[in-house]
Amino acid sequence: MVIKEKIEIEGIPVEVHRKRMKNVYLRVLPDATLRVSAPERVSNDYIIEYVTSNLDWVKQTQERILKNPPKPKIMYKNGEVHKIWGEEYKIQLITNDTIKHAFYDADESIVYLPVRRRSTVNEREKALFELYRSEMKRNIDCFLNKCVPIVGEQPKEIKFRNMKNWGNCRRNKTITLNIKLASKPPICTEYVLIHELCHILEFNHSPRFKALMDGFCPNWREIKKLLNESDD
Repeated sequence: MVIKEKIEIEGIPVEVHRKRMKNVYLRVLPDATLRVSAPERVSNDYIIEYVTSNLDWVKQTQERILKNPPKPKIMYKNGEVHKIWGEEYKIQLITNDTIKHAFYDADESIVYLPVRRRSTVNEREKALFELYRSEMKRNIDCFLNKCVPIVGEQPKEIKFRNMKNWGNCRRNKTITLNIKLASKPPICTEYVLIHELCHILEFNHSPRFKALMDGFCPNWREIKKLLNESDD
């Protein structure tokens, strides 16, 4: 049995949970709440002394949590906001046997995900990611027509995958692009494509490679920062 009570120590609310245990434990929870778990017979005076002796750590931890609150879990549910080419769209789930693929309405800022009535998070994510894949394939020629003349190199093949990095280039000139680039502003795809085309000229990230990037995409560092910013 757990006996719960609330006390205040130097202006900080503290949840005290008394139960059968041997030692006192102090935790700052993900919502920055302070909780003390203690044996049933430990006095409030001891708890106050224990918390006070750790008060600097408590305040630092709470401040860090409040500055960087935990990200809500992505559920791909109705009303949840996701981005397509850097623009925000609200998800609308639809169950329609005649519609097989996700699509979006730019005027209404809605992305429609066709899924079964009791779909899982993975199924909804897959529907959105297939839309990203479709967008990358549909627009890749435009990106190539802009970036290839800048670098002066032509890839042998372009592939699309959901992967950890934004792109890669093999020695046979095959370039793979992350399908999630379709969620970012188009300039990000241009930067990644130029980056991978430069690897045809210089396979590693040597000073020569960076000099190539500086020449072909002078603001690449700013775009890289934009690309890696979290949208969550």
